[in-house]
Amino acid sequence: FLGFSLMGFEMIGSRYLYPFYGGGIDTWAALISTVLAALMCGYFMGGYAVERFPSTRLLGFIVIVSGFYLGIIPIFADNLLTLFIDVFGDGLTSILVASFALLFFPLTLLGAYSPFAIHLATEQKDSSGKISGITYGISTFGNIFGTLVTTFYLIPIMGSRKITYVLAVTVCCCGISIVLSSLRSRAQQV
Repeated sequence: FLGFSLMGFEMIGSRYLYPFYGGGIDTWAALISTVLAALMCGYFMGGYAVERFPSTRLLGFIVIVSGFYLGIIPIFADNLLTLFIDVFGDGLTSILVASFALLFFPLTLLGAYSPFAIHLATEQKDSSGKISGITYGISTFGNIFGTLVTTFYLIPIMGSRKITYVLAVTVCCCGISIVLSSLRSRAQQV
């Protein structure tokens, strides 16, 4: 669900930017670069954090914060994008700043999921390759599915704001389920 949501938000991001910057190649380059930069930072951050704080509960809270931020995007997006147009104009700098402001923080947090999940699921070093392959394979499948379903089905039927709320709630529910599984696991150990 997190891979689905991540790419769903990239597609929805294009809908938030479109009224201000259009849907041209510059907008898509800014969006794709933002998502890739967020994933890169999330992978580094997640890898570093899980080595210091290997906690399933922390992972759940990271996911919940990401979902919360994504859920408030409809509240501030138009005013923020209007501000960026006023300050930076409608050129490349403005598109990049707008894309980063909308998506960088929450997608960085979602990017931290994979290193956390791999580390927490790996009990022995000889299984790390298999676990990382499964984790990234499932995540990428979700990315593909999220891109296609969001673009060809959800946006035409629901519109961007409703999808934003649905995906934000989905991400928060994933985070809550991670926290609850951590608490259940801890209770069983006692």
